[in-house]
Amino acid sequence: MKTGRNEPCPCGSGRKYKKCCLKPAQPTPKAKPTYIYTDLDELSNRVPKLIRQGKYDAAEKICQTLLKEFPEQIDGLHRFAEVFEARGDNRKAAEYYRKTAEFAEQKEGFGKDSVNFFKNKADQLAEKKI
Repeated sequence: MKTGRNEPCPCGSGRKYKKCCLKPAQPTPKAKPTYIYTDLDELSNRVPKLIRQGKYDAAEKICQTLLKEFPEQIDGLHRFAEVFEARGDNRKAAEYYRKTAEFAEQKEGFGKDSVNFFKNKADQLAEKKI
């Protein structure tokens, strides 16, 4: 199965596949590949770093900003799920992974693998005892 551009990177970095391990198309001899990082990318990519540093409150504030400023993007929901999972709040993490799966089902650009990943993650966390 092929990993979609907007799916979580299979390497486990927490970033989207397109911003992590996806190899850019071969450039023409005259063109250099360019990467355009948007405000959304910069905000979203800060969350996994803050989680690794144990700065959950700061990560949660960024998630709130993502939901407020970019409601049409999946990042806020997905990052909230990751924050709650890192905090050990499996119930809330599962809730947000379900919301993320619902979002992915309703929007273009997400394959079945993404939807199933989020649903499976929610089910796994819901089964864990807190």
